[in-house]
Amino acid sequence: MTMTLTQTISSAYDVSSLLRVCIRSLEGGAADQVGDGGATAHTVKLASDMADDLITALERLEETANRGMRDNSHADGAAKLFGQWQNAHTGRDAVLKALGPKHLDDPEQLVPIDELIGRLGEQIASSAPQSDADAAAMLQWCVEDCAGECFDPDYPKAQLAVIAYLRKKGAEA
Repeated sequence: MTMTLTQTISSAYDVSSLLRVCIRSLEGGAADQVGDGGATAHTVKLASDMADDLITALERLEETANRGMRDNSHADGAAKLFGQWQNAHTGRDAVLKALGPKHLDDPEQLVPIDELIGRLGEQIASSAPQSDADAAAMLQWCVEDCAGECFDPDYPKAQLAVIAYLRKKGAEA
C-alpha cells in the first residue's frame, strides 16, 4: 500500500489520538478495573501496529523522494524545487506537531526530513534560473530559509545566479 504524505500525517494523528486514550485510561486507573485492562492493551497493540505501518510509509515516502531527486535533479527548475522544499517544510512541521512537545528534544526522527530539506536547498542554490519564476523562487528560498537568523554561503550563490539571469535577460531586451 502506497500512502501520500497527507495520508501518512493523518495516520500519525490517529496513532497520537489512540495513545492519548490509552494514557488517559492508564492514568485513570482503568488497569485496576475488571475488563478495562484488556481493552487498553488491545488499543495499545492497535496503536503499535499503526505506528509500524506509519514508519514503513514514511520510509517509502523518503525513498521515493530520494529516488525522484536523483532522477529529476537536472530537469527540475528552481521554482519546482522550491515547491518541493516548501512541502518538505510543511511535512516537517506536521511531524513535529504530531510528535508533540515532549519529542522536540529528540530530533533523531526528523533527520531524514532535515536531510531532504538540505539537499533541496543545495539544489536550489546551484540552479541556473531559466525563467522569472525560477529567479523569484531562488530569492524567496533565500528569504525563507534564513528566517533572518543566519548566513549560509548558498544564499549569495543563488542571488548571484539570479543577478546573472536578470542581466542576460536585460541585455536581450
